[in-house]
Amino acid sequence: MQELCSNETTYGHESEAFSNIQIPPKIPFFVRLDGWKFRKLADKLETEKPFDRRFAQCLVESAKALFRAGMNPTLVYVASDELNILFTASVPFNGRVEKINSVLAGIVSSVFSIRTNFTFGKQAIIAFDSRIVLTPKKEMIAEYLSWRQINLWRNHNNAYAYWKLRHEGYKPSEIAKKLQRLKANVLHELLFQEGVNLAKTPTWQRRGILVYKRPYVKQVTNHRIIRWRITEDWDLPLFTTENGKTLLNKILQWNQIKRKHKIRRKQ
Repeated sequence: MQELCSNETTYGHESEAFSNIQIPPKIPFFVRLDGWKFRKLADKLETEKPFDRRFAQCLVESAKALFRAGMNPTLVYVASDELNILFTASVPFNGRVEKINSVLAGIVSSVFSIRTNFTFGKQAIIAFDSRIVLTPKKEMIAEYLSWRQINLWRNHNNAYAYWKLRHEGYKPSEIAKKLQRLKANVLHELLFQEGVNLAKTPTWQRRGILVYKRPYVKQVTNHRIIRWRITEDWDLPLFTTENGKTLLNKILQWNQIKRKHKIRRKQ
């Protein structure tokens, strides 16, 4: 028994190498979850190429699960195989980095596994890695989302070109070399000649999907109350445009209203 107590002391909380790392107070941040080996996963599930709306819906349901689990993100931006989760006023686990990374990745991995199994009828080992990106200034939030949206656009173009060349009989290694040499305008023209206008593909493929809580008014007996509904937006504007900035500002304002209502109910 003495030996057990000694080991417990030696390997207790103080021996956990990174357990005390915390996000600075009142600093907005993103948690970016990236799918692990998702190209192989898509092949195993036999998804439609280059994009499968059912697969995207599984990612959206995983994002919605974070709201339902009480993590209280401000928004989740779903782009390709990643979830970009923004926290502004509400921070889970007192900002403990290890806890945030592990729990959020665990929730999304488990929900996504269940959803893909139900949707595609196949089981697979699914995991997401997690990292934290600090955005201390408000304008950095829009800059970060714009950056991920530009990256999505680039991946979108390459995905269409990749599968077009695969159908023509090229090997993956040959395609990689070919795409490295192609400039964007040449790639666009190549696909346009084959009947694919990259600017006219479904909006969610080009610009991603946004998940957030939107307020609505509910009539209860003789008065009205504000309630919040999880919303998924598959028709996003570019975050660099006025429409994109307006949408983002609305979501940030709604989040402040939601937080004030929560504080009042506690008082």
